[in-house]
Amino acid sequence: MRDHGSCRHAGPPEPKFEHLDPLTTRVFLAFGRLMHLQRLVMLRSVGSQGVHPREIFALMLLREHDGMSQRELASVFHLSPPRVSMILRSLEESGAIERRVDELDRRLVRVFLTPEGRRREEEQRAVFEDYVRRTLGALSEQDREELERLLTELAARTEELLRDERTAVLGKEEGLAR
Repeated sequence: MRDHGSCRHAGPPEPKFEHLDPLTTRVFLAFGRLMHLQRLVMLRSVGSQGVHPREIFALMLLREHDGMSQRELASVFHLSPPRVSMILRSLEESGAIERRVDELDRRLVRVFLTPEGRRREEEQRAVFEDYVRRTLGALSEQDREELERLLTELAARTEELLRDERTAVLGKEEGLAR
């Protein structure tokens, strides 16, 4: 137990939410802690080899879908096209990918793995799979199925909030344009 002046805590200090029930608060804080820890592990395990986790995901996607457009990658990652362009620029500079203008639609830029990109993807995938196996894979099958169900539901609700937010922003922009 820590003594912080007149307050005593059994663990690290946590923010208090006035309008959330205690269970929702604990779940939110546990989820946030997990996301933070996962990011740290990913950055240390793959970052130690000079690669950002998003670069690995891009390489993994391209291994299965070589020739995706930058726009498609941005959509999959839920990132802005300029952010995806930065990720791709880093991969291109390291020789892992090459970008080519689509022959049928000159507005599209397609992304392809190079032999070096395939080698790096295979190497990084092994590190990533080891991490997933040691964390999520350590849960029972029943727990993984329940977690998948819950996270899928949470993702759907979050995507709905994003859609609502975009709709609200577009509505405000249309109002300003009048």
